[in-house]
Amino acid sequence: MKSIWTFALALLLPLSATAAGAADLVVVESRNIDLKQGTQIDGSKTLTLKEGQQVTLISDDGTILTLRGPYDRAPSGGSEGVGVGDALEALTTRNSVRNVAGVVRDTKIVLPSPWVVDVSHAGTACVRPGERPVFWRDAKMGGKDTIRMMPADRSWLASTEWPRGSETMEAPSNFPVRDGRTYLVDFGDKPVAVTLSEVSPAAANPRMQAAWMVEKGCVAQAEALLRTVR
Repeated sequence: MKSIWTFALALLLPLSATAAGAADLVVVESRNIDLKQGTQIDGSKTLTLKEGQQVTLISDDGTILTLRGPYDRAPSGGSEGVGVGDALEALTTRNSVRNVAGVVRDTKIVLPSPWVVDVSHAGTACVRPGERPVFWRDAKMGGKDTIRMMPADRSWLASTEWPRGSETMEAPSNFPVRDGRTYLVDFGDKPVAVTLSEVSPAAANPRMQAAWMVEKGCVAQAEALLRTVR
């Protein structure tokens, strides 16, 4: 069946990209300091943070460094870093403890690919800028074959038929991907909220991308990506 998508309002914003350079650390998050995510810095040079300032960096081997002020030294070669594998293990262990306590739904999500967008569970999904998302639906969830999507502000509504017998579906070419935007997705049941987060082009290899995913909360995707590099 031919898919028909109708958008009441869909404003497409140009994607911003940071070209890969010689710097060996990439900013993932920062607080109270003018360092935008995706910015590359030379880890051999002194980084100065004042009290109340914080920055999270990733290196080319996937090491994650969270630095808090006061701080005044070069971050490369320091002992602050945590490997992406260890960070992911700690995160999944912590979530398992919360699951036992009944705070978080006890669901283990295993994705077939690190670059699919899970539209059957609430959470954050990481995507690459400029690429059309591929939606993934958990075969165990059941439900109807029509997928309906809208942004959290409900400014437009889109619907189409999910390909019968398939766990994946490519988003249409005019689907409005925006970094940090939350979408409501449903298959005729209770909608789930999915937030899209763009992985910076500066995260140039799988370990850096997995580290970025961990920091953004794309845990199942990070696990899937690390499975491809071990």
